[in-house]
Amino acid sequence: MIGRQWLPWIHSPAPASASATSVKQEQEISSSCFRIRKPQICHHFGPVAILSTVCSLLLLSCVSLSVLYYSESDPTPEWQNLLFDYQNISGSFFSLTKTNDNLRRTNEILKKRTSSLDERAELLNKTSAGLVSVNAALTLELSRLKEQVVNQTAKYSQIAQEHGQLVRYTSEQREEKQNMSETIKRLEDEKQHLSEIIGLLGDELLQSTEQNQELLGMSDGLRNEIKNLSEDAVAHRNTSEQNMRLQERLSELQELNQNLSTILGGERQEAAERERSRRREVEQMEADVNSTREAYRSLDLYCPVVDQKTKERVCKKCQNSWRPFQSKCYYFSSRLLTWSSSRSWCRARGGDLLVVSSEPEQNFIFESSQTLEQKSSRLWIGMTDAEVEGEWRWVDGSRVSSDVQFWLGRPGTRTEPDDWKLDDPLGEDCGHIDTSEDALKSWMDGSCKTPYRWICEKTI
Repeated sequence: MIGRQWLPWIHSPAPASASATSVKQEQEISSSCFRIRKPQICHHFGPVAILSTVCSLLLLSCVSLSVLYYSESDPTPEWQNLLFDYQNISGSFFSLTKTNDNLRRTNEILKKRTSSLDERAELLNKTSAGLVSVNAALTLELSRLKEQVVNQTAKYSQIAQEHGQLVRYTSEQREEKQNMSETIKRLEDEKQHLSEIIGLLGDELLQSTEQNQELLGMSDGLRNEIKNLSEDAVAHRNTSEQNMRLQERLSELQELNQNLSTILGGERQEAAERERSRRREVEQMEADVNSTREAYRSLDLYCPVVDQKTKERVCKKCQNSWRPFQSKCYYFSSRLLTWSSSRSWCRARGGDLLVVSSEPEQNFIFESSQTLEQKSSRLWIGMTDAEVEGEWRWVDGSRVSSDVQFWLGRPGTRTEPDDWKLDDPLGEDCGHIDTSEDALKSWMDGSCKTPYRWICEKTI
């Protein structure tokens, strides 16, 4: 009975239940430890599991001893000692239970911390996924930037090349400008020199004219003297001595007159020769002056003065309203003329109607014609078969070659040239282009009397 009073839990299943609960808690702790898979948390759970196991073993020992004690009827001192020990063990068990409760609370706190760590881990995983996406986007952007760098490098090299070409072109223009300035200076010096020569020749011509007038005056005086002497000789014919003297004087005067006539004739011949020479020189000078004036007009056309104070000129390849291409200048008219009138207009400006010699030239004149105001889509070019029908020639005399031909072809009908005679009984003997067609299939023949626009060209 004493044992039963000292061991009140024998009749109550509480300890067994507590033991089962402890074991279950240990299993939960262990399973949660394995689920969490955090080494630092499992390290904290190890002592808790050991203490729970020890408590369970002690509880089982107490239960076994209580059963043994209950089966014995007479208590002995040994059993009393054991009972005392059991009481001590019971106190320890209660303290262990309290410790287990503390550990359970610690376990709850650790579970909360574990859930917080799980949330942080999930957040880190999401952040990592976002960083991976950002890294992929940055990689794509980097590749795009690299491509742009390559493109920019190519553009920079092209710009550098173009800059080099511009530098060379600028140097060439400077040299041409310097040469043109020297030419202008030389022309001005020649003009001044010619003006001085013209002045000197004018003075010499004036002096020669004065000398001729003096000689003519002397000749007229001698003639008058001879006439007077002749009259005197007739009046005094009866006086032989006077007649002889007069005859001698007359002979002397006649000889002097002949000498003077000879001298005067030579002087006149020399003067006439000098006059002719001077006239030739003056004509040559006038031609030089006209050439100089023409050079100045050309200079004003191609190198106009841009600064009236410094007389600085800026030269250009083609004059106003002419367009440069390769080594030629081109004029695209906006008015309408016949083929022959168009050619006369071009020749009066130092050029002629267009002669197409290559495909790039054809593309250039076709595109340039399209950009202008169009009163007509057709423009005369320098091509005709007026001399021999079907034998097309350019205005420079060359034949239209087979490898540079851009005649218009229409499916199902005759291709150009077709020498259509419905509008003009004489046929179509002059060539033109039609900008409403394809650039490389735009040549047509037409009546030379029809007014179209036209294209001139001349060498730069």
